[in-house]
Amino acid sequence: MSIQVDGQKVNRGRDKFTRFKYIINLLEAIFKILPKPFLSPIWSFSNILPNYAGLGMRYCILRARVKSCGSNVFVGPNVTIKGWEKIDIGDNVSIHMNCYIDASGGLFIGNEVSIAHQSSIMTFDHSWHDKMLSIRDNPVNYSAVKIQDDVWIGCGCRILSGVEISSRSIVAAGAVVTKNVCSNTIVGGVPAKKIKDI
Repeated sequence: MSIQVDGQKVNRGRDKFTRFKYIINLLEAIFKILPKPFLSPIWSFSNILPNYAGLGMRYCILRARVKSCGSNVFVGPNVTIKGWEKIDIGDNVSIHMNCYIDASGGLFIGNEVSIAHQSSIMTFDHSWHDKMLSIRDNPVNYSAVKIQDDVWIGCGCRILSGVEISSRSIVAAGAVVTKNVCSNTIVGGVPAKKIKDI
């Protein structure tokens, strides 16, 4: 779909997904039947492929491995993902380079979501209640993260477990989100707090 910017027609990246839909579906089908251990090196290899080839490869692997994945999902190079099978992703989502996502506790990403480079999403944390064990060896607590529709997460953000980021909100660059974010707000800081309404 193209859009108008300053009176001129501008093609968006999602046009290319539509044009190559047959190839994407074919690769996805192949990746679904391959054993999961084979997909990890292919995912790593996609980081050195040229722009659209690498992007297409990562998209097909993502669709083959996660619980559900919509159309037009951009995943930049060097994105680390853990807990693939517990991820739901909507349409028109972008996850930019060098992001780290651990979805072991469950992760929902809605439609029209942009996650800028070097951001992290964590769905677990360590407990520390058993004093006979080091904190590292204490049980891990899992809690899902939900990112609703139309959310922009700025670069270098940290989204911690159990958080829900409501629709049409912005997380400012460098923020550490430890609590739920209301709709139509901008939050920022460490820990993230409301800056203003949108």
